[in-house]
Order: sequence, then C-alpha cells, then structure tokens
Amino acid sequence: MIEILKKCPLFIGLDGETIERLLASSSYMINRYEQNALIARRDTAYSGLLIIVEGSVRGTIMQSNGNERVIDIIGAGQLIAPAFLFGGYNRLPIDVYANETVRIMTLHRGSLFEMMQDNTVVLSNFIDIVSNRANFFSRKIYALTVLMLKEKVAGYLYGLAVHDSELKLDIAAMALALDTTRESCVQTLSELERKGLIKVEGELVYILNREAIRQLVV
Repeated sequence: MIEILKKCPLFIGLDGETIERLLASSSYMINRYEQNALIARRDTAYSGLLIIVEGSVRGTIMQSNGNERVIDIIGAGQLIAPAFLFGGYNRLPIDVYANETVRIMTLHRGSLFEMMQDNTVVLSNFIDIVSNRANFFSRKIYALTVLMLKEKVAGYLYGLAVHDSELKLDIAAMALALDTTRESCVQTLSELERKGLIKVEGELVYILNREAIRQLVV
C-alpha cells in the first residue's frame, strides 16, 4: 500500500518511511468493494478523505432524463472529491461506484488536518490538488451544461415538429421554457445547424435530420 501512496498526489515528494510515520498517528480505515458496488452516494456527509489504494471507481451524476452520466474515472492512488472535505458544504457532489474490485482508504478529516500541520509538503500538495480539481471541474461542468442545453433544445424542437419538419420558432419563448437565455438558445441552434441537423431562416426552423434530433433527446 505504501508504494501506491508514494504515487498519490497527497504524498508526492515524501518517502515511504515518512508516509508510514504520518499514518501511524492518523485515524483511518480501509474498505473493500466489489465491481459496481455503490461506494458513496451524492449529498452524503463527507467527513473522511477517500483515497483509492487498489482498482478504479467512476463518479456519476443523474441527468434530467433519468440516465446516469459518468463525469470522472478515478484510479489507484487518486483522491475522491478532496475539495468537498473542508468548508461549509461537506457533501459529495457525485455518486461513486466501483469499476472493479477496489480498496479505499478513508482518512479522517481531523487526521488529514493534523498531517498538514505536521508536514508542509502534505499541506502544499493538498492545496495544489484542490486548485487543480476546481479548475478541472469548472471546465467539466461547463461542457456538461452546454451538452445538456443541446439535449433540451433538441427535445423542444422535436416536440414542436412531431408531424412537420418546418416550424416557426419564438426564441424568447423557448428560452423561457428551457430556463436559459436567448443568447444560449441562439448559440445552440447555430451549433445544431453547423452539424446539419437543422436549418434556420429567420423565424423558421427546418428539421433536416429528425432521427439525429431524436437521438439527442433519448
């Protein structure tokens, strides 16, 4: 396990002896999970840092249509949602499932805090981890938001054009119905047009590929 932890971002730069010393005075446990087992559920209290010491897990969110979307694959030596361990909102933002047989160390929040006080390398590493993950998820959330809006716009168009491939579209009404801005709707329509799914001429929208639009919705 120590060899895995030496590669863990939290302990990068530390030798095995130092890691063992830090763990010896810490409160932690190691649990085993089988493939597809639920490890942690979204919105549950997060009081201990989860570190994968064997195998890999996936982080998922539930979409508006009821389907799960995988937003992250996390492998051995990596941390699960470290940015949510401290601060005012200590709840997991994702559901976590085992991709295979995994072993996970749960390091108590208080023990991690003491580690960071005792060793500046751990403190610096943790700050870097949180900053890097925040940047990663900002980009990920933006991409998912854009993708979900595309699905919503496609669903809106598909619902209006059930029996006709030509429809008169009120952008303001669509934005209100989808709880977004007019500009976002226009950008999404332009993207669908670039992909050859629709053609926009003033207030008229022509559905060029009904099946592709349907696939975005389901």
